[in-house]
Amino acid sequence: MKYTVANAIVAATIALGGATAANAQDSFGLAPVFTDHAVLQRDKPVAVWGQALASENVKLTLSEGGRVVTSTSGKADASGRFSLSLPQQPAGGPYVLTVSDTRGHTQTLSDILIGDVWLCSGQSNMEFPLKAANNGAGESAGASDPLLRIFDVPRNSQAAPVTGFAKEAKWKVSSPAAAADTSAVCYFMARQLADTLHVPQGMIHASWGGTAAQLWISRESLSAFDEMREALKVEDLYRTDPAAAQSYWKTYTQAWWRDHDPDYRLVGQWSGKDLPDTNWPSLVPSGVWENSGVADLKNFDGIVWYRQTVILTADQAAHAVTLDLGPVDDSDTTWVNGAWVGSTDGWNLPRHYALPKGVLKAGINVIAVRVLDSGGGGGLYGMPDKRTLTLDSGASIVLPAAWHYHIGADIKKTGAPPTAPWSEAAAPAVLYNGMIAPVVPYTLKGVAWYQGEANAGAGALYARLLPALVQDWRERFKSPELPFLVVQLSAFGAPQDLPVPSGWAEIRDIQRQLEQNDPHVGMAVSYDVGDRFDIHPTQKRQVGLRLALAARKVAYGEALKLGPRPARVYRRGDDMVVDFQGVNGSLRAYGGKDVLGFEVCADACHFASAHIEGNSIVLPGEGRAEARSVRFGWADVPYLNLYDGADLPASPFAMQIH
Repeated sequence: MKYTVANAIVAATIALGGATAANAQDSFGLAPVFTDHAVLQRDKPVAVWGQALASENVKLTLSEGGRVVTSTSGKADASGRFSLSLPQQPAGGPYVLTVSDTRGHTQTLSDILIGDVWLCSGQSNMEFPLKAANNGAGESAGASDPLLRIFDVPRNSQAAPVTGFAKEAKWKVSSPAAAADTSAVCYFMARQLADTLHVPQGMIHASWGGTAAQLWISRESLSAFDEMREALKVEDLYRTDPAAAQSYWKTYTQAWWRDHDPDYRLVGQWSGKDLPDTNWPSLVPSGVWENSGVADLKNFDGIVWYRQTVILTADQAAHAVTLDLGPVDDSDTTWVNGAWVGSTDGWNLPRHYALPKGVLKAGINVIAVRVLDSGGGGGLYGMPDKRTLTLDSGASIVLPAAWHYHIGADIKKTGAPPTAPWSEAAAPAVLYNGMIAPVVPYTLKGVAWYQGEANAGAGALYARLLPALVQDWRERFKSPELPFLVVQLSAFGAPQDLPVPSGWAEIRDIQRQLEQNDPHVGMAVSYDVGDRFDIHPTQKRQVGLRLALAARKVAYGEALKLGPRPARVYRRGDDMVVDFQGVNGSLRAYGGKDVLGFEVCADACHFASAHIEGNSIVLPGEGRAEARSVRFGWADVPYLNLYDGADLPASPFAMQIH
């Protein structure tokens, strides 16, 4: 799924104009990320920065009960920015942190702990709040912990890096109120680490649902991507000439559709009133189209057209002002009687379009919606009674439940459409600029990253973006071996009974390969705690516990195994064999001796019988010469039963035969 947010009718009221007043700092003081109750990283020199008068001498002191524990000093530059390094300290506290200058300015922060600091980021499954998780009320009620601290970064989309936050943000001591609205996954991870290590834990949470990886990477790192240059170019133009940028983008996107949609020449006919669409089949969209019962949509990603006829009186036509379609997965373009009324990218955004005066007529009117789904679930998936025309009196006309539909081009033919870069949380680098830059270069223990749904369907690009993000943040936070913990995508969408391409499986394998190729990356497998009917599974505790386990291995150096990972695939006589590593104890097949989910691929893939032999899987009779690769769990919603002795699931994968 491409979950970026774009609406072609969005005007220049969004945040690409640069820093707002909320980003301004006072003339003297620490950066806004430093507040009372903060956690500073133990056992490392700690970066502390802020603003003072130009060229002013600044002193930083850490004290306890009036006794100075350590201090450092430095000088602000010509712009007044100062950056100091507090000498490393062991875990402890609470302390008082004081910054002062020679002119008598002083800022004092209290209840400062020294412990471990984690930055948790990603899209909606990282953003998912504790109160909405399984047993959320009980978990929130029991969240009081003086050694666990929470800092939630406000959402902020910016065209250039800023130094402050969109609104006031503070470190908070974990409590029922503070924990309820923070990231459930990050909270469970941090709490588990605090309970296991008996060391204060600080969690900085910066997430935004529905966002792609490129939004979280700095512009400097993205400049190496040819795919980003057009958006970055138009973004720059928008800052100086919004009208010219919008005109350019309209032409650019029209050209994209012309070049990528095989049915483009029929748009005028399919969006208008005169098409005799009774030969199109009909359905009642009330969920993603994969679950509609239509066989041709079960595993379909690409373009589907919907058409709806509504009969209005002259009075209704004259006074209807808006059209509401509910959420559409992923992007839509909508016409009324052949007139374009709106276009939006974003799987979870309700479609709400203003209607041009005179577009509706007395009698028959046709609403046409072109939907492009780039992976996972797709289509008009809200409740039918929420699709309405609203009159200027406030009254609503509910549209008929059944729509005619036509299946168009597959996503493999079209690719993902471009996204308007001036829309909120849509352009490359804007969330790095607005949400990560104000935290840089806070000294961290590591990063927890839960994202990838928004890049499903563009696996080749994500295979470059994910390592680039890791490298970018390591450079920005001045920590070349900064541990990264990655949650492998969960399960969502329609189950399969035949081998099919899967955008989500591609993302999972890219995440697996990142762990395989980088000793400072640990991965938490999560498909087994997913929900095929809900892209936001509520079982977040288990994900947090698996992240904590990964943290103990890659950040704390414990000799732990994170669950079965493929080591190699090879022929042995007539059989195919997959050796696994990272296994606790031995491999286990829950529910019987047969292991589910293995495929052998030549020109096409087929399911293969498999059984356990030690810490290997044997695929009997599958060693034929034409076989080129083996896949495991290759589906949006894999049904798998391979675990190890610690009840950790085997990672899905695709691997060439050696």
